Amino acid sequence: MKLNLNGSWKVVACQLNTTWLRESIFKEFQYNIDGDKYSIDWADLTYPQFQGGFPKSKTGKLSFDLNTKPNQVNLIADEGPFAGKTFEGILELIENDLLLANFAFPGNPRPKVFNAKKGEVFEVWQRVG
Repeated sequence: MKLNLNGSWKVVACQLNTTWLRESIFKEFQYNIDGDKYSIDWADLTYPQFQGGFPKSKTGKLSFDLNTKPNQVNLIADEGPFAGKTFEGILELIENDLLLANFAFPGNPRPKVFNAKKGEVFEVWQRVG
């Protein structure tokens, strides 16, 4: 199975530790994916102590296992408070322009469903380019 996530994605909804966040917290963040690398626009504006800023380094790495249901993804930030740590997640692409992604913070098990439990963040991304 081929999964094309290349391009730019804006966060349109975000749930952290079971709580849905207000749009003002995440509305400026845009993920840019190119193969196994990602960057996040405005990453430098995230407060380092805010756990919701988990991958907000300017660059990072992605890896996928598309032979699972749901698909698995690992995200590793290159800098910031979680530099070098793996965020294990799941994802599902819906109609090529909407993506569900749920990540566990390091030390927590990979999520099984698209609903953030304690120690997880669930985001809905929309393709913008």
